[in-house]
This record gives sequence, structure tokens and C-alpha cells, in this order.
Amino acid sequence: MPPTGLPWRGGVAAVLAAALLSPVAPAPATAGPTSPLDAAFARAASEFDVPKDLLVAVGYGETRLDGHEGSPSQANGYGVMHLVSNPRQRTLERAAELTGQPVSTLRSVTSANVRGGAALLRDIADAERLTAADRDRISAWYPVVARYAHAVDDATARLYADHVYDLLHAGITTTAVRVTPQRVQPELGRYARVAPAGSATSGVGAAAVPEYPPARWVAAHGGNYSAGRSSRITTVVIHVTQGSYAGTISWFQNPSSGVSAHYVVKSSNGEITQMVREGDTAYHARSGNPYSVGIEHEGYVDNPAWFTDAMYRSSAALTRYLCDKYGLPKNRTAIKAHYEIPGNDHTDPGPHWNWDYYISLVNAGGGSGGKYLAGSPTDFTGDGRDDIVTFTQGTLNDVYVATSTGTTFTGTSVKWNDFFGLNGETLLTGDFNGDNKDDIITFTHGTLADVYVALSTGTTFTSSQKWHDWFAPHHEVAAVGDVNGDGRDDIITFTHDTNADVYVALSTGTSFTGTAVKWHDYFSITGEHPALGDVNGDGKDDIITFTQGPTTAADVIIALSTGTTFSTPQKWHDLFAVGTEQPRVGDINGDGKDDIVTFTCNTNADVYAATSTGTTFTGTTIKWNDHFCLTGEFPYLADANGDNKDDIIVFTKNTTNDVYVGLSTGTTFQPGQKWHDYFGLNGETTL
Repeated sequence: MPPTGLPWRGGVAAVLAAALLSPVAPAPATAGPTSPLDAAFARAASEFDVPKDLLVAVGYGETRLDGHEGSPSQANGYGVMHLVSNPRQRTLERAAELTGQPVSTLRSVTSANVRGGAALLRDIADAERLTAADRDRISAWYPVVARYAHAVDDATARLYADHVYDLLHAGITTTAVRVTPQRVQPELGRYARVAPAGSATSGVGAAAVPEYPPARWVAAHGGNYSAGRSSRITTVVIHVTQGSYAGTISWFQNPSSGVSAHYVVKSSNGEITQMVREGDTAYHARSGNPYSVGIEHEGYVDNPAWFTDAMYRSSAALTRYLCDKYGLPKNRTAIKAHYEIPGNDHTDPGPHWNWDYYISLVNAGGGSGGKYLAGSPTDFTGDGRDDIVTFTQGTLNDVYVATSTGTTFTGTSVKWNDFFGLNGETLLTGDFNGDNKDDIITFTHGTLADVYVALSTGTTFTSSQKWHDWFAPHHEVAAVGDVNGDGRDDIITFTHDTNADVYVALSTGTSFTGTAVKWHDYFSITGEHPALGDVNGDGKDDIITFTQGPTTAADVIIALSTGTTFSTPQKWHDLFAVGTEQPRVGDINGDGKDDIVTFTCNTNADVYAATSTGTTFTGTTIKWNDHFCLTGEFPYLADANGDNKDDIIVFTKNTTNDVYVGLSTGTTFQPGQKWHDYFGLNGETTL
């Protein structure tokens, strides 16, 4: 194979460790369960007493079930199960011992390769002392999957195993094999004592703080980069790993690899890990090493399905941060492909990387409050005026609040909590105990999927308490709203995949009901922007999705709440929040019905609105402000002056960190006025 995405040091090609891949909005199956590949999985699973769905998920995670016609991977791995033969990992030879099949057959025959993977999993299961009863429970296989990764350490193995269970949770649909989604809670075993690599409590990640706050920190091996730089930073280099996220992290930790990059971005959800300090020289682009920052993207150059919207947006936010930090132009002058660096013969990111879209995202800004945020109440004092909050995350995990006086946000922000919201968690607000003071909430996601709440006293947030222990696992989209109209905000999760289920756990005032209930079975698929709001004014929050397509497909769909379920979806607007615009939801005219607002957040900085009639959003979108929210800024809706009409707020971020407010008159937003001059730093989550 020609060299593609892995970094180089001198003339030494990087070899990537075991691949871990993710599903991306797969198309419906076109073949039944009797395809040759499906039959191979069924036979191997039965022979070695391995759950078939687990076997498929491991294979899909390794190679997306692509055997590459017997050609080896960069790690010298073969077939759909990625059986590897290199100095560090010899699973190919072990599979030959276990199955009695020649190595040559395991490399080139798909059915034999699948059988070899099943044999390896059973071999590890026996070593883990799984009983026959254990083997029947897919949740019990977590330690086996973790060991199948052959990662450098247990923390990185957890990244691998977590992702395989993500696949089981989301389901897999290909033209040959299908795995039905299952809400399985893995039995972590000894891995429950091991934090995933880069998390705040892991041994690997605790030694250093990432420079880009949303990232994890996992240090590359010291021999795979040089301390310091011989040139100033002028370039961001875009790479594709030709392998997996967890495998790349493991490989950069390996002292024999001789390669590294500053950042690695995950395909499925845009998670980022920093591995080399920006001030040090990573080995990723030969002659470009001294003057560039390298960003690796999980995937393969010949398969565009890896380049998800979550990856594009997350990576673009990172590149925007780097360009702002080092004074680089946000265009192709400073943001280059690996193949464009002199002295390189790689082809990544390849012909399927959408440069126009990526550069538009770098320039459009993204928001620090979460990709899917469309409004979250912030009246922490209970005086009827919404305040502002910022979560520092990183290692300090502080929470600061500046309260509204009606004409400004108090000049000095005050720390209201000193440990809440770790990196990678979803931070939102809502009145969960019904006392008219908004509280803070965090969704941990991952395999624990806990939900913590810290209640507002009016002057501070109390210590966090776990209110739910299994909600919004993995990559689901968590949200907040009062869906049953009892005055207490509840929690909602959108699976945001091909199943597009919506689950609810109601607030009791001291916790969220123990078992999440499905309130809708098809709403807001991958790539859409889900939100909540009371659009018909009945006191119950409804679900909303902005499809965010091009000019012909930017629909707004509503499913009204009945108090116990969400009704059949209806289109309420057929052209709103196009492409990369940022939609928000709020009652901007004070009639008790939530409306929709979209910010272009570009050089035009326009703000458009469509108000609710109770059964639709007004057919003609109206410009309510023509200069608010520039590129890279983060817009928001809140009732800042307490007149029951939501106003527009923008956190400028970048170097000024100002907060501007444009008050609503009921028919327009007034020009922006600065209400705070230093709040919400780069990388912090602001609401």
C-alpha cells in the first residue's frame, strides 16, 4: 500500500497499533442475515461460545469489517479481525495455534480470520475465568475486550473496550451484518478501578493539564518527540491516522514507534487527546515538524464515513483555538494537509476530506456550551433575571457566576462551586427541585453514565449529588426540560443515531426516576441539532430538531409533549438554521410560547427569528439584528433584564472574553451592549 496518514520521523514510517473504529450513520441493511460474512460470524461465535454481537462489534471496531483483500495494515495486521504480527503483538500466530489454521489462511480468508478472532476472544475469556454462564452475558465480556486491545496500559485498554460497548449500544448496520442496538451496562471488573486514559483521575492523565481545555492529556513517550522547538509555529497540519483512536494513543506511547502528534481526534464523537505539548516538536510531518502542530484524525483516507460531523466540528474548534493562540490566518495558508508539507510522500487527509466545510467551521466558531445546546435556564438567584455561568473544567473544575442587575452582569464573577464538571462531560442548567432557582447538572457519559446535580442556594451551588446512575451513556445527547409540566426540570437523552430514540427520566425533586423511559422512538438523527422548548405554551417542554441541511433541507421538526410521551413529529418550519448557523430556542416576544432564533456567526453576524403561533413557526423568517455574534463567538438566549422576553447574549471568547447583550423589544433585538468585560475564557463552558 502507498504511504498515507501516519507520521514520519526522518524516513521511518509509523506503524499503528490495533485499530478501534466507530459507526457513522450507516445505511439500512440491504442484505439479510445469511450473507457469507454474517454466516462466518455466526459459525465462529457458536464454535467458541462467544456472543455473536460482541464478535461483530470487535471486528467492526478493528477494521469496519474491511479485510483490505488480505493486505496488511500499518501495524502488519490482517483481515476483518485485525490479527497482528509484529515484534510487540503476535495475535496472528496465537490464532494459528488456537485454530490449527495456517497463518497464510488466517491472513487471506475472511471466514478463517473471523474464526481466529473468536478463538482469541475465547482464549482471553478462559484466562479471565469466565464461566459458561458468564459467557452468555455480553456485559461480562468487558475485561476480555479490554485485553484484546493489547494496549500499552489498562487506561488505554479502557478507551478501546468502552468504544466496543459504544458500538453495541448504538448498533451496527452494514450491507452484510447487523447488530441490534442494546442498552447493555458492562461489568467493568478490575477496570472499574482504572480511569480511561486521559481522564482527570487516571494515572496517565493526572500528571499534566492539556493546553486545549476540552482535551484529555495522555503523554507520548519521550523518545517520540523532541523538547522545545527550533522555529515558531506557523502551520496546523491535518493528518488521518490510518487506524484507530485508541490504537494511535497506544502507539504514540510506545517507545519503539518513533512518531507522535500533538493532538488526536476521535471519529464518533470528536473527543480529543493531547499527547505532546505545543511548545515541543512532535514527529509527524518530517520537514514540517519544527514549525507545525499536528492533528491526527481517526480513520482511513479511502473511507469518507470516518469523517463525521462531530469530528469536523471538534477538530475545527481545536484548529480555531490554535490559529487564535498563534496568530495564524484561518485559511489554507496556515492549515495544511500532510501531503502538502515538503519532503512528505503521504496522501492524507485524502480526497474525501471536505476542506471547504472544515475551513468554514474553523471560521464559523462553534460555541463553548456544547454542540447541541439550544437554551438552558440560568436564573440562579430566583429574581426573575437570568445570570451567566462558566465552568472552567480542566483540573480545577471551578464554577463561576456573574448575576444580572437588569442592566449589567455583576463586574466581579464569584466562585459558586470549586469542583464540578470534568473534561468531556455535558454541563447544563435547570430548576430540578422546583424552587425557582436554577441548578447545575453534569452528565458523565461513558460507561458509568452518571448524572450529578448541584442545587442553587441563591448565592452558591451545593456539593454535587448523584441523581441518576445510568443515563445518556456513551455518545448520546443529553438535554434538560420540564417535559411533564410539574415545575421541575427533567432529563432527556437523544440516542442521536439511526434508531433516534428519546429517553426521559423525570425529576422527583431529589433525584431522577430510576429507569429511563422511551418517550419517542424516532427523532433527531445523526447530524441534526436537537433541543427542547415549550413551543405551544402548555407548560410542558417539547422536543425540537433542526435538520441543518443546505438551503433546500433546513427543516425544523417538533414533537409535542403529552406529559407522558412525545407525539408524532410535525414540520413547523421548512427553511431555518442553514448549514453551520447556530440555532437557539426561547420566548423572545413574551407570549409564553418558545420561538426559534438562528445566528449566522460570520462576517455578516445576522440574527434571524421565527416566532411560534402555537401550531407552527411564522412562515417568513425575520432578521431581528444585523450585527451580533461574529466568527468564533458563542451566542445564547436568556431573559437578562427580567421582562419575560428572552434576549440575545454573546460570549466573545478569544482574547477579550467580553459578554454582550441585545435586549428584546418583542419584535427585534436592540444593538449589543457590553454587560461584562472578562468572563468565560477560551475552552470554558459558558451558559
